[in-house]
Amino acid sequence: MTSTLDVSIDASSADRVDAADELPLVAQVRDFAYNTLAPRALQTDREGLTADTVEELRRLGLLNHLAPARFGGAELDKAAERRVHEHLAYGDFNTWLAWAQHTGLIVHFTDLADSGEPIGELGERVLRGEILTGTAVSDARHYPTRYVRATPVDGGWTITGTVSWVSGWGLNTLLSVAAIDPTTETQLLALIPADDERLRAEPLGLVAANGSRTWRVTFEGAFVAESNIVKRTPRSEWNHRDQNIVSDVRPQVFGVARAILDELDASGTDAAVAVAQAWAPQFARYRALAYSLTDRAASDPKGPQYFEDRLTLKVEVLRSLHEIARALTVSRAGSGILDTDTAALHARSAQFLQIQSQNEHSRAAQLAHIAAAAHH
Repeated sequence: MTSTLDVSIDASSADRVDAADELPLVAQVRDFAYNTLAPRALQTDREGLTADTVEELRRLGLLNHLAPARFGGAELDKAAERRVHEHLAYGDFNTWLAWAQHTGLIVHFTDLADSGEPIGELGERVLRGEILTGTAVSDARHYPTRYVRATPVDGGWTITGTVSWVSGWGLNTLLSVAAIDPTTETQLLALIPADDERLRAEPLGLVAANGSRTWRVTFEGAFVAESNIVKRTPRSEWNHRDQNIVSDVRPQVFGVARAILDELDASGTDAAVAVAQAWAPQFARYRALAYSLTDRAASDPKGPQYFEDRLTLKVEVLRSLHEIARALTVSRAGSGILDTDTAALHARSAQFLQIQSQNEHSRAAQLAHIAAAAHH
């Protein structure tokens, strides 16, 4: 893969993200993340995300922050949305993870509403920020060896199969499920109530993001009416879109990195402060380049998408995130591996990010990078 790390950087995308702090909602989110979520992040990791926290997110306007104003939404743009993700991941990765699963449906129903298409009762509830939704899409990346199957029946579809990861379980009212009809190679986005009697869920014993209430969910022939199939996408088109997710360094990475660097900088020891001072400019450079490459690709969907360049950068950033998380653990000595220390919490978050939004191609790139490091 061709390295992008020596190219000139257009910092305008990152500058717009920083400027979003001037927006009232984004400023409120920053205050909430730093002063409310962060102090209780260890407790959330141990005990799990609570309904009270979801209600706080709702009152802030974060269950419909992207929705049109006529639905009570804030209509945040891409830069402001990135900043919100950064702030929440900084404050508490577990809360960020459960909340982030919800945002996809806001975007989908906003696009429908803006185009004049009907959105239905469920769509209105999503856009008004009345409910928290969950996402069950990860296994679509494993098609055809493992996936959730959609079978047409009178009046709709039956959904069968297991989704390995659904975050926010027990707090979500509704799930958006990626189910595939193999006869037509079409991927459906189906809406299924989380309390459907044909769903079976079991907790996962995660060592990272344990407080995100991430469970494995099995659909045992759940019926979905045709009206609750809200999107149909050819598999080839979905794979192309998914490459944008798999290849990108996304805002949550920079939120966690900033939290680690701030703790190193506040440590009071010269050696730990030196680590923060050495790495902060590098992460600023990573961030500027990541947002610039993503926006450059999005500006011309039919032009160069820089997938390999973006993935090369992602692998480098994840390696660097591991390095600064390790530095924070080292700086805390023995307490750094206690479950009461934020160094251990951040290290686990960094570990989770190593495998989030991963497919065979990105996994191979990460492993190749690790193997090559042995020769330097």
